[in-house]
Amino acid sequence: MELIYKIEFNSTNFYFKDIIDEIIKASAVNAVSKMYRGFILLVCNDTEEKIKEFFEALEQKLPLSIFLSKAEVLDSFDYEKNKELEDKHIKVNLSLLTNEQIKKILELNSIDFSNDINKIKEGGVSRFETHNGLKDFFLPSRALREDFEAKGYEVKLLITDINKISDLLEISQKDLQLLCSIERPLVKLKFKLLYNKNKEYSDTRFIYAKIPDDKETILFAHALKNSGLNYLLYVNDDVYQNGLKVTYNDKQNIVVYGDKTLFPKYDYKLNRKVNSSADYFEEYGCVYKAVLCQLNKKDVPTVGVYFSYKSDESSIRVNIPDIGQKEIIYIPNVLNSVDNCLEDIKSIDENTDRLVENYVKKFPQFFEKEFLDKNSDGFASILNILAYILGMKDYKEFEDTALLYRAKSGLQIDMNVLKIDGKNYLDYRKIIQSSMSYKMADVEDSMIAYSFYESLCDFIAEHVNTISKEIGAKDLILCGNMFANSILLSKIDKNLKNINIILPKEYPLDY
Repeated sequence: MELIYKIEFNSTNFYFKDIIDEIIKASAVNAVSKMYRGFILLVCNDTEEKIKEFFEALEQKLPLSIFLSKAEVLDSFDYEKNKELEDKHIKVNLSLLTNEQIKKILELNSIDFSNDINKIKEGGVSRFETHNGLKDFFLPSRALREDFEAKGYEVKLLITDINKISDLLEISQKDLQLLCSIERPLVKLKFKLLYNKNKEYSDTRFIYAKIPDDKETILFAHALKNSGLNYLLYVNDDVYQNGLKVTYNDKQNIVVYGDKTLFPKYDYKLNRKVNSSADYFEEYGCVYKAVLCQLNKKDVPTVGVYFSYKSDESSIRVNIPDIGQKEIIYIPNVLNSVDNCLEDIKSIDENTDRLVENYVKKFPQFFEKEFLDKNSDGFASILNILAYILGMKDYKEFEDTALLYRAKSGLQIDMNVLKIDGKNYLDYRKIIQSSMSYKMADVEDSMIAYSFYESLCDFIAEHVNTISKEIGAKDLILCGNMFANSILLSKIDKNLKNINIILPKEYPLDY
């Protein structure tokens, strides 16, 4: 009997197909796998019993992947209409850690890590060489964490015993599936209420976490677990590639940022090897244009929202066939100066001068600390200033504070468009002014922060609806790392029912 099985797989790297081919070989079934853009096709021609045994083996041995989606049996398949991808044999920085491989690694290797473990237990830092380069491991410690962060490192969590994860962190089944995927991504997780109270793990109640992703780290983690260390903090000291950060909504997994396991890859549109996300996006000039080409949307009118914490090019923009891309509303790149911001707010009207004066009098402690981040752009600049004025550290703490809010709706943060030199800008002054007014009224920080993202969704929806009608667009592309925020993802989906919302599946949101 013939059976055609389609597995949606949103990557053109061949490692997952290679795993399937190994299972086909081990099962001695008459079957082949074929790689296409967006899916893998399995074609089986064998007895019903052999095919059943093969699919049982797939169920047992095929690992999870962040690029996997649904699967289905097809009645037929048009081979002429769909072009099979040629394997270009690009080597990816990925250890294929199936359950069988992990078992073999632990059985065949015996390394004494006692010096490293003793150093860590004594409160020191172990500099450890992994397949991806050097990493520094240490016990949860506010002093060590803050020291690394002051030097510009991002501190993350290594989970050595996945069975103990729910003791420390709130985790859903979907979070667990992502963590255990073959790509071993970083997933943003929330600490349980009574943990991290001394900020030994993180400045906020959130941290990016992962499980071991190569042979060296598996062996080290196994020794750590046997020594009673179920979690460690670490920083990338000198690594070849940054790990993938991923999130999800109710429709798909979303790669936020990173290169490891994703690059290098062969891009069949560019017809060349792509070495990194920077290499890919810079080929097109900007993230939005790259996504347009990736999704074959250059020849149709399309609205795009590129909102990034890292870029000075955040905007609401359009693509119009035969004309090209055009920014409609810009996010301003403001001076990284609290004093300048307060002067801008004073200039709004006769009441804002008094608001600023009263605010500084009520919260003098907020203005005693140094404003640290003076090299940011766009949204990061705006939210770093807002976070400082609210008594927080930076935009990361502001965003994590928003994620702590439990109610379903917030307050209205003013989001207005200001025309300067013929260009439309989001008026950042009104955002900070209205947030200050709520703070003066003793509104909780989590509600103010949540309300910013909710109001930003309303702002996006209002202008996307207007613009899409004007240009006849049926598609909205969302890109930029701000869309890793679950508030934005859920609210935009609810607010924009009459347009097709598209997020990248094959490449990251940003770089």
